[in-house]
Amino acid sequence: MPTPTSPTRPVLIAGAGIGGLTAALALTRRGVPVAVYERRPAGEITMAGSGLTIWSNATTALGTLGLADRLLARGEAVRGGTSVDEHERVIYRMRTARYTWPGSVPSVSISRGDLIGLLISACEEAGVPLHTGVRCVGYEQGPDGVVMKLDDGRAVRGSCLIGADGIRSAVLAQLHGGLPQPLYTGRSTYRGISPTAEGLAPGTVYMFHHGGTRVGGGAWHVGGGRVAWTLSCVTEPGQREDPVLLKKRATELARPLPGLPSRLVAATAAEAVIRTDIHYHDWRERWGDGRVTLLGDAAHAMPTDLGQGACQAIEDAVVLADALASHDDPVAALRAYEQRRVPRVRWVREQVMRLVRWPQIDHRVVKWLVTKVVAPAVIAVKQRSLWRELQRPPLPFGSRPGTGGTR
Repeated sequence: MPTPTSPTRPVLIAGAGIGGLTAALALTRRGVPVAVYERRPAGEITMAGSGLTIWSNATTALGTLGLADRLLARGEAVRGGTSVDEHERVIYRMRTARYTWPGSVPSVSISRGDLIGLLISACEEAGVPLHTGVRCVGYEQGPDGVVMKLDDGRAVRGSCLIGADGIRSAVLAQLHGGLPQPLYTGRSTYRGISPTAEGLAPGTVYMFHHGGTRVGGGAWHVGGGRVAWTLSCVTEPGQREDPVLLKKRATELARPLPGLPSRLVAATAAEAVIRTDIHYHDWRERWGDGRVTLLGDAAHAMPTDLGQGACQAIEDAVVLADALASHDDPVAALRAYEQRRVPRVRWVREQVMRLVRWPQIDHRVVKWLVTKVVAPAVIAVKQRSLWRELQRPPLPFGSRPGTGGTR
């Protein structure tokens, strides 16, 4: 039976990150032909050396694609989180598992490479064409399709184009007449994956912060006894460091913190430590035009606080597939996707930016009062409503909000 998009002209997806691969799989599952184009060589796509927490809103979305068992087998189910100060005193606890939706898949912590590998395997099994080592540099639209221009001089035709090509998206740049300047949060992160747990119990995201040095971070199991860790510090962006010095710098940052961060850094191979400056984009309501739309960081790059970047890309992907499978006109489908997603992502981003803009306090007594009394009280009051809404799974078109969210 013909699908709403032409069977001879696939949906073109620029980018084979988490969002692009999820969109490709979701569209294929709904009978919509796709083709994915990725700038990195095939061997580099799964080589990311960091860990992710995929919260229940996104694991449930992946579960609708038949991936729940694979996720749980490769990663580690997450019950909540604990935040401690430099003396290992608990500031607050998050009980996120209490606030998932009925019928949802548990939250899972997993390495980025394992998640990408899982998605690539599922796409290969579904017959998704994945073209690597080639970059989207622009597009042209016509009345009955779109042409994506590639950096090797080729032009490929499709029914529509999905820009899932990240914060420096070529599709975003053309759509807005130039690439918006990414904004720097003021913080950079050192990351790695320890092959040993170093005493960290599974099931909990362990967060830590040193009030004096303003170094913070987290650690969490990612399956196979491994633990991902991150250390965040205030610094200038764009500073290039010799790879052999990255672990030395991470070791220095971890030294004033409780024992676990130092042990995890020490257990991690020097070549497995990476640095990432945390950038984001100003909020934009306009994600698309005609037969073109954006997905994931290309549409709404946000800081990493609350761990919703990858989660919102996954939500984008399943809602986009649902829209294209539910509408006869691809243009109408893309606008319906944007209308569904913009309010949701705007709300998530607002919660993230509240954390990013939390004031830094230097006065010792006031800082103690805020971190030991005010912050735990606010978190206790807001925890249920915040995590309940964050973990709301995306609904298919035609469903009523508040009904649980699973298909």
